[in-house]
Amino acid sequence: MSPERPHRTLRRVNEIARRLDAVNRGEERHGEEKRGEGVGRVPEPYGSGPVSRLGRSVNGTLARLDEANRQLKELRERQRRCAADVSHELRTPLAALRMRLEDAQSHPDDTSLPALLEQTLGDVDRLEAIVTDLLLLTRLRAAEPGSMMRLDLGRLVQEETTLRSWGCSVRLSLRPGVVVEVAGDLVRRALVNLLDNAVRHARTRVRVEVRHGEHTGELMVTDDGDGIPQGQWERVFDPFYRLDAARSRAQGGTGLGLTIAKEIAEAHGGGLRVKESPTRGAFFVLWLPLAKGA
Repeated sequence: MSPERPHRTLRRVNEIARRLDAVNRGEERHGEEKRGEGVGRVPEPYGSGPVSRLGRSVNGTLARLDEANRQLKELRERQRRCAADVSHELRTPLAALRMRLEDAQSHPDDTSLPALLEQTLGDVDRLEAIVTDLLLLTRLRAAEPGSMMRLDLGRLVQEETTLRSWGCSVRLSLRPGVVVEVAGDLVRRALVNLLDNAVRHARTRVRVEVRHGEHTGELMVTDDGDGIPQGQWERVFDPFYRLDAARSRAQGGTGLGLTIAKEIAEAHGGGLRVKESPTRGAFFVLWLPLAKGA
């Protein structure tokens, strides 16, 4: 062995150690972030020797650290946006409530008590609905779904669509025997949220379909409204995101319905997404793992 070889190997190991120490101290990470880059990498000598393998292993670890940092940054940004949105959504009914009460206080003789009570109770109802949905969202993100049961998706849809009038035609195409193992109350809530959203935006009809997917049960909800631009397919699941904020508030809803429906699906190992609609409206597909033996 050449006398220079051990020296060169030691130099490479020392360089790897130096770079790792810099990452641990945060020097490289902060420097790279300022330049809009990820965590730095250590040298990877060519070949299959132990130093080369060490370099590749360390860089693999640093790559995972880089990805974790990216996800943490995205999470912080989502939390910041969500906190700002929550503040805005709560201030709106609170401001309306204060305005009505102050107006009644200033002009008591011109105030109709029954009308005032009706308006203020409406504001309180909206505040209560937002807080209730926020608590459910927090619970979904912090814990398991809860008590599980075998549930036929088609039967669930049949039950929910006959419980009340939806204000438009709701057409069903339900395959029997699509059985999932879920927290029944939560999946029922996800279905109702999807139906409420579809009915709010439909012109004349909503279609609900249940079918088998590949190892999943699929629930599809389509409306014949204006649809969702493709660039907004992911954003509609953000808390309080509305394609038409003024119109959506006037029609009701807390702005959390789709967020909650997606969180419920993901808490069960499934998902919810927007797909290209066969018609002009919005097309949501929710999927859940099939129950064992289903």
